[in-house]
Amino acid sequence: MIFEETEVAVTRLVHRPGELGRAAARLGDNEINIDYSYCGVEPGSSLVLVVFGVDSLTKAANLLDQLSAERPE
Repeated sequence: MIFEETEVAVTRLVHRPGELGRAAARLGDNEINIDYSYCGVEPGSSLVLVVFGVDSLTKAANLLDQLSAERPE
């Protein structure tokens, strides 16, 4: 099996329709290419953990942090 380790941008989103699209659109609007993504639910949490492989890691991480801060409680 061949594999490669890379750094990724991670965020937690509210588990409701449209949140993944909102995060992806935020990256796209800022000209960040998404190479891949995957997600899952953390045990004991109502939030979805989303991982993005992107071409501009620092910029993406900052944008996703802002997105998480905007999350309605």
